[in-house]
Amino acid sequence: MGQTDSQASGQVAPPTEFELFNDKVDIEALPIFTRSQLAEYNGTDKPEIYVAIRGYIYDVSNNSKSYGPGKSYHKLVGKDVTRLLAFNRLVMKPGANSNEESSGKGGLEDTTWYSEDLNDKQNEVVDKWILFFRKRYPIVGVVVDHELGTDIGQ
Repeated sequence: MGQTDSQASGQVAPPTEFELFNDKVDIEALPIFTRSQLAEYNGTDKPEIYVAIRGYIYDVSNNSKSYGPGKSYHKLVGKDVTRLLAFNRLVMKPGANSNEESSGKGGLEDTTWYSEDLNDKQNEVVDKWILFFRKRYPIVGVVVDHELGTDIGQ
């Protein structure tokens, strides 16, 4: 990709309205979503379109041309896509080595969100995606690993 004029001259672009908003968000005051609740925010079940990365939920509704039902990135909506972004995938391929993609065994490696086994390079990729999303979309919630009303100690 080519550099913009401001990048070439060493100037830093001013923060976007979403960066300013996200910098002021009180994470502890955000609504908490379970994975099944997040899945409803797909532009069909609920009109909003949400994508989560590392537990933070971004409202991508203003980009329905890319994330709306039937669009190219719609496979990413309604879920935490940390692992998918680390592997540059829209869906996980079952049967691959767990640190390359998915173990195919139905464990955490087969989820779209599990990131404990990512290497430094994969974590850097996810970090770059987080910066991309923070500039373009507001953070509207956090997703938890368990369903509400269940014993999280099990």
